[in-house]
Amino acid sequence: MKLTKINYNSAVIFGVFSVAMYLVVGVLQWSLRDALLIQGIVVKPLQTFVVAPLVGGVIGSLFVLVGILLYNSVAKKYPISWTTNKN
Repeated sequence: MKLTKINYNSAVIFGVFSVAMYLVVGVLQWSLRDALLIQGIVVKPLQTFVVAPLVGGVIGSLFVLVGILLYNSVAKKYPISWTTNKN
């Protein structure tokens, strides 16, 4: 079996995972807002629950898209193979 092409829809899945990850980080940051305020860091709800997860998800999707694009261009010439030759 040779893997010569990865479907670009995989980037959407990684984007959803990135949004979920940044949302969890936002919840953690929101729970620490009092401690962060003492240090002079203001935590806004819009930034924590909307902007950071969406930007993180878009950036995560773009990185995976670029990785898939690079892999697909290289895999045309050098595909990954799981078959082994028995001599």
